[in-house]
Amino acid sequence: MKRLVLLLGVLLLWGCYGGNSREELDAGRWDPAVRSALNGLIAAQGGKDAYAVFDFDKTTIVHDIAQALWVYQVEHLRYADAPAHAFLDGIAEPSRELRSGVTFRQAGQVLQEEYTQLRALLSDGKTLAQVHETEVYLDFRARMAALLSGMDEAFGSDVTYLWMPGLLAGYTEAEAREVVKDAIADQLGKEKLAVEQWASPDGQWSESVERGIWFPPETKDLYNKLSVNGITPYVCSASLELIVEVLACDPELGVGLPPEQVFGLRFVPGEKLTAVFDPSYDQPMKTGKVACILANMAPSHGNAEPVLVAGDSNGDVPMLSSFEGMRHGLIIDVNRPAESAIGQLATQARTENNKGRYLLQPAFAKAAGAVDGGGI
Repeated sequence: MKRLVLLLGVLLLWGCYGGNSREELDAGRWDPAVRSALNGLIAAQGGKDAYAVFDFDKTTIVHDIAQALWVYQVEHLRYADAPAHAFLDGIAEPSRELRSGVTFRQAGQVLQEEYTQLRALLSDGKTLAQVHETEVYLDFRARMAALLSGMDEAFGSDVTYLWMPGLLAGYTEAEAREVVKDAIADQLGKEKLAVEQWASPDGQWSESVERGIWFPPETKDLYNKLSVNGITPYVCSASLELIVEVLACDPELGVGLPPEQVFGLRFVPGEKLTAVFDPSYDQPMKTGKVACILANMAPSHGNAEPVLVAGDSNGDVPMLSSFEGMRHGLIIDVNRPAESAIGQLATQARTENNKGRYLLQPAFAKAAGAVDGGGI
């Protein structure tokens, strides 16, 4: 009897999702050729224990969740013990020049002093809005932006992507997740996408800052349609894993992914977070994304390769180009330079009119005046 019930259940599922009855993507703002190709992939691979791998920042969501957290922490002065290290954890050469004769160490020491002053103002009863009007805060905010920008220029994105989540150092994991939840509540929404100029009162420091994140309905729908058609979606991100989980695993704000389908950077485990990478884990940065996929996703699918890989930056190129079994590489077009590695794949997709191995989808949203940078 149980066998008969199971057989009837399988037939029912096949009736719902088999053949031409498979659920297709909503039209939304998809490029028609991209949508057609993705629907074809779903029809061909659904129910075959296939899986898809997505970058998170600027691919799954608009803008960058680590950047959004960084903005929130700056604006709400919400840190644990990172200030005790002058905001320089993860920077191996603080003696290097940031700009105009100012070293990273000197900039960090000033930030530490300013942060102490700002926290004292809050302790004395000043509101956050009142603190934001002070010259000390305006200088602190601009220096933090200059530190972030200068770090990327001096050391590269690998250091930046360690330093930004490293500002959660000193929190327990539970405390850190609460900070991230509050940051998402503060930063999530299409209307919150913006680019601002953060300048110090003396004019010494001035940087453009990207703020806000948004989860487009098109990418939510893609995750959902893959899942209901039997293709498992994974996230493979160079942002800290716990940060991505808070949004990606939320059933209302995100897509309700199980945590075991989200992979990001991991710090050495402990009672409190420390800005030190866990050496026992394949950190998903650049070529590490390929290693992470092979070690953590493929074994759950008979060691098969992903049928779909999605990304937007040079850091995603290794996973977009390493799997012969990949049916499509979906590139979210955020106007990367044509001569860059991701730009060349985008050109290939454009030349083939989105009817080949690579598909090029224009970004679903972008803040006015935004300038797209690197990315891993």
